[in-house]
Amino acid sequence: MKLVLIPLSWVFRIITAIRNFLYNTGIFKAKVLLPKIISVGNISAGGTGKTPFVELIFEYIIKKNKLPVIVCKGYKREYDDIKVVESGYSNIKHDLTTENLGDEGLMLLENLSSKGYKGGLIVVGDDKTKAAKFAAAKFKPDVIIIDDGFQHRKLFRDLDIVLLNPESDKHLIPAGNLREPLKNYKRSNLLVINNKFNKHSVNENRENFPQVICSYQFEGFRGNKGVTLPYDEIKSAAVFCGIAEPESFRVLLNNIGIKIDSFTIFSDHHFFTGKELTEIINLFKSRGSSHILTTQKDYVRIINSELVQKAKSENTYKNLLLNFPLYFAKIKMQINNNDEYLFNKIDNLLKSA
Repeated sequence: MKLVLIPLSWVFRIITAIRNFLYNTGIFKAKVLLPKIISVGNISAGGTGKTPFVELIFEYIIKKNKLPVIVCKGYKREYDDIKVVESGYSNIKHDLTTENLGDEGLMLLENLSSKGYKGGLIVVGDDKTKAAKFAAAKFKPDVIIIDDGFQHRKLFRDLDIVLLNPESDKHLIPAGNLREPLKNYKRSNLLVINNKFNKHSVNENRENFPQVICSYQFEGFRGNKGVTLPYDEIKSAAVFCGIAEPESFRVLLNNIGIKIDSFTIFSDHHFFTGKELTEIINLFKSRGSSHILTTQKDYVRIINSELVQKAKSENTYKNLLLNFPLYFAKIKMQINNNDEYLFNKIDNLLKSA
């Protein structure tokens, strides 16, 4: 199939090259805003850990007593308005839903508010430039962090960060998952290699380009109302996920010794149907699994869905959440090497903010 799609990938490559040329030569102008702009992006179509890295940067900035604003798109939202939420807001009543804030916005909110980070903001909008301009004018932040901003060249950035996996695809969309040629990381100011849950050695000398080496740290399994589950209590699991790189989730479960009875994969940002969740429940029952496991992004997409919160009676979504041992894996990003490359650059920005 990839061989058939390679000609289309070359068409995509040419279009991307022309667009980049127009910006690189100044024919197309990027919008400059007063706040400092940090872009966190990637070259592949998801799966590199942009959102956890945005969270890490946000925490660093707010600890410096500066006002950070995160701008993200909110993929697959049902509404196209700009949504603003304070980072310390506790969404206990689930009035902020997947449909109006998006799964990544909800995950950021859940993680930041649980740590008590008040004062910062999360701004969700389909047009990142419009959302950033709104945030700059309305709230006058010190720093705006753009989640998934590398290809969003309409907006000037003071610090351009690109995340890569140690092993990246070689083909552009649609034959592969690259948004542009891998060599274009050189357009950024800083390269971040996310080793995720693997313990492989990473080449830190990529043509002397500054690199930060990161990985994921597993923090445990959590369920409804914050209930934690020791992973040694899990005998076996029916697993499902809708993320860009599902195999990284499988690696985590294998690393901690979880017996996987079934592993159901959906597309990234997938909105589950009642039928699909019923099939997962049936797999759980038929395989005799002790638990149902998923990722945090998938879990927040279910528990905060209007299909759950506005349901007037019992349905498949509520049934799964309330009557079955459903838990998600809580992870965070950690820097393993060369953190000074990142934090020195941010400190220099904050001095002039």
